[in-house]
Amino acid sequence: MLGNTLGKSSNWLLSILLFSVSFVVSANQDWSLEKEDEGISIYSRAVDYSNFREFRAEVTLETSIDSIIAVFQDPNSFTHWVHQCSSAEVIKQESFLDIYVYQVSDMPLLVSDRDIVIRDVYSYSKDFKKWSIDVQAVDNVLPETDKIRINNSNGIYNLHQQEDGTVKITWFQHADPAGALPSWLVNSLIVDFPFNTLSSLRELVKEEKYATAKIGYEDGVPTHWAVRNF
Repeated sequence: MLGNTLGKSSNWLLSILLFSVSFVVSANQDWSLEKEDEGISIYSRAVDYSNFREFRAEVTLETSIDSIIAVFQDPNSFTHWVHQCSSAEVIKQESFLDIYVYQVSDMPLLVSDRDIVIRDVYSYSKDFKKWSIDVQAVDNVLPETDKIRINNSNGIYNLHQQEDGTVKITWFQHADPAGALPSWLVNSLIVDFPFNTLSSLRELVKEEKYATAKIGYEDGVPTHWAVRNF
């Protein structure tokens, strides 16, 4: 019993620490507004370490954090909201807060399809009104396929429950699509991916199976789905 209690306390402290770091990292400025439409704002900026630009996307949804996380944890949903995603599956789950997902992206004509293994790590504030989902590409988890493997992708979703019951999402993402795609072409398409993704997410969270989802807690730590219909 003591070991379980210490383990849950360690997970709680780690999640709080990761959450705090995520908001410090995402506080940088120098963003240029690229698009503002349908309540979705897309910004981008150059980064010192890459020819590919980073984006920041913002939207406020009439939903709960539980519903958003339910969508994130249902790989069958990905093809319905993640732009250009053709398939996705969970390949490993360390815990409720640490999940590995394999994802395939269907690229436009004359461009090779991409695949990626993403590690999703969830962290949260003490009152559970703010969550962060750290999404990082990881390599050496699955063998290479006939797709071009993306090994350099870093992002974070910050979810903030508002006083009026809505949830504000701020999403940061930088990726190197690998292969021989020129940076000018990739940068010219940087708006479509986050805009279409968030637009589809806004509709998907309304579905009953996600809208009714409730996270379960043990000793104040999120560990399972108390209500899950997906």
